[in-house]
Amino acid sequence: MKTSHLLPGGLHTYIVPEAFYLSALSQAGNPPALLIAMQEEGSELETPSAISPIVTLCHVADFNRHDTHHMALTLQGIECVKVESITLGDNDVKLGTYSPLPQWRQQNTPQEYEYLSNKLAQYYRSNPALHHHFNLAQYDELGWVCLRWLELLPIEVKQKQLLLSQPSPNQVAEFIDKLLRYPLENDE
Repeated sequence: MKTSHLLPGGLHTYIVPEAFYLSALSQAGNPPALLIAMQEEGSELETPSAISPIVTLCHVADFNRHDTHHMALTLQGIECVKVESITLGDNDVKLGTYSPLPQWRQQNTPQEYEYLSNKLAQYYRSNPALHHHFNLAQYDELGWVCLRWLELLPIEVKQKQLLLSQPSPNQVAEFIDKLLRYPLENDE
């Protein structure tokens, strides 16, 4: 399962048709605010019910022409929000109304989870072309570390949604810790 989820504090570049880009931005307000939903690889978001209830509110960080008909749109995740309703705008752009969710309180990464920060830094160092934008990383902030792991880990969208709804990053760190420390056992 491949993921390309964008969560608060993250950056991700999407290749989109230029016509969609222009239409979406014209309907996204000023400054443009876009909502990015999680989806499983290979699934289509054809119906509003297929969209995950917790989405990421994003701002445009950068854009460039990718080729003749496509744009490379780099979005920065700002905060997680809850989708209230979805309507269809011009040119099949989905428009959503949303309400804010409680944000995690910032806290230092506890010593027992420092290895999560270290492994994350090691991953980014070993993939500089993919993750050059994390040179201003917040490895000492537990919420930021947990959100980056949730972007990277190949776990189901339902599980990520449940983790994002937790009142603090502590429960998320505990989940990630168990996932990385203890390999799954094969029941065969």
